[in-house]
Amino acid sequence: MEQHTVLIISEDKADHLMVSACLERARPARFHVTSSESLERPLESLLDPMIDVIILAHCPQTEYLLRLASRNESVPPLILLVDALQQDTLSQLQELGAQDCFVRGQLQDDLVHRVLDYSIQLNQAKEQIRQLSNRDALTGALNRVGFRAHLERAMGRSERYGFNTALLYINIDQFAHVNDHYGEADGDIMIKSISRRLINKMRSSDSIARLGGDEFAVVLEDVSSAADVELIAEKMLKSISAPMILSDQQVAVEASIGAAIYPDDGTEFSDLVEHSRNAMQQAKSVGGGHVVRYSERLTFDNAGNNSLAAELRTAVRKNQFELHYQPRIDLASGHLVGLEALLRWNHPERGLVLPGEFISACEDMGLMKSIGYQVIQHACTAQVWLEEQKMSDVDVAVNISFSQIQDDRFVEIVKDIISRSGANAARIEFELTESTLLKSPDGIKARMDELRELGISFSLDDFGTGFSQLTHLTELPISALKIDACFVRDLPHNVHQEAVCTMIIEVARRLNMLVVAEGAETHEQVEFLRQQKCHQVQGFYYSPAIPLQKLPRFVQEQGLKRRENLLT
Repeated sequence: MEQHTVLIISEDKADHLMVSACLERARPARFHVTSSESLERPLESLLDPMIDVIILAHCPQTEYLLRLASRNESVPPLILLVDALQQDTLSQLQELGAQDCFVRGQLQDDLVHRVLDYSIQLNQAKEQIRQLSNRDALTGALNRVGFRAHLERAMGRSERYGFNTALLYINIDQFAHVNDHYGEADGDIMIKSISRRLINKMRSSDSIARLGGDEFAVVLEDVSSAADVELIAEKMLKSISAPMILSDQQVAVEASIGAAIYPDDGTEFSDLVEHSRNAMQQAKSVGGGHVVRYSERLTFDNAGNNSLAAELRTAVRKNQFELHYQPRIDLASGHLVGLEALLRWNHPERGLVLPGEFISACEDMGLMKSIGYQVIQHACTAQVWLEEQKMSDVDVAVNISFSQIQDDRFVEIVKDIISRSGANAARIEFELTESTLLKSPDGIKARMDELRELGISFSLDDFGTGFSQLTHLTELPISALKIDACFVRDLPHNVHQEAVCTMIIEVARRLNMLVVAEGAETHEQVEFLRQQKCHQVQGFYYSPAIPLQKLPRFVQEQGLKRRENLLT
């Protein structure tokens, strides 16, 4: 027979002995007894899923515990143990949620067993009704009613225990086309399959709801950071996009996901839902298959008018982003040895827009991954062009963001880009920042090792501005350090900057790494760096970032300057 767990809460040990003895005499044996003298963490005990019924000795805390229990549907039946049956007190406690009561000294075995059986069965029936009313009939996921209740409880726990809760609003792209082409029956099969796939990517503390025909919501409790939320959402996108069989045909769809985090992105239920839905619409508007985190700086524009968000979505679709390249010069020879690819937005009305005006917005909208792959494609094409121009010994460096390198498809896509473009991977360099490495050192190292096998090299950008964990230099396949421009700006007159630059150059020399100084603007800076045996520099002293087509003229002018210097 099914066993039921009964929790006895009383400060009097005699209560535990008396009730336990009564329950042990039940035939057939069906009660397992657990005891507690007090509730140090009352809500956790009341919500323990292993407890089927609670017998609570009346005490000064009784009214508080009943009120606490009444706010949570999942609390098991509460039966009071009292000294005497006072009708007024009993009625008041029953109004607060007490299921029944036992009187000390009047505990008859049959009565106790019957009351417990009835209370447990009644609670099970209520739970079944509640589950049916809170569940979507097709998928078994929560419906809108159940979703609201769960999200509000999750927000309450977040506030109480001080952790973050994330809401993912998921829309299946082009689902109407599936219904039209394959029929509603196959459409239902797809929805059920997607629901199962999402559940497989969730933790036990998370929940899923179906909000409409092709819309889901996932509540992620106790998330540590926005990066973790994005990582989970990316895994869900990948799972959804895996092909499935409908009517003996292989079919694949993508999804758009908007994310909002409590309490940062909203403290009310309606705000959190609205913000996550707006973020989802932003993701959908750039072609689907994206995750977008809500941001107050980006207001979704349904009409697609001239908001920054709408313009950026258009820029991605029409490939309005382009690269300019800043030369890297070898200080010993004066020759061009490398280029750093820097992003520019070729706005149809404003002309070239520098990244400081749009990069953060792109990150908020989840566009950087798509833009990043375009950048790699352009850089590989540039490397091939350099080969054609007889400049095969020039490296092309590309900045890589965390959202790019943590993508499960990153290595595969990079391989494909290099293969299709015909680029020499040994002349491609990926620049990573210390903050990127700190987010997931082990995962990023695995990606770097795979890419290094292709011939790609890595540099550590903005070295010295982050946490400067030297373990990165010994454990990761880094071949170059880049001194941030902030340490070059006042050379050679700033003793602190001089000390930092000298130290970085010495570290690089001892580790047999290349060292590149950024932001060189004056002859004095360049001469100081040359004297300290810095290998390469880039900055306005030699050239700002320029279009690729202007590079031959730059190289020609540098050759003339070198000859003039030799003559003088």
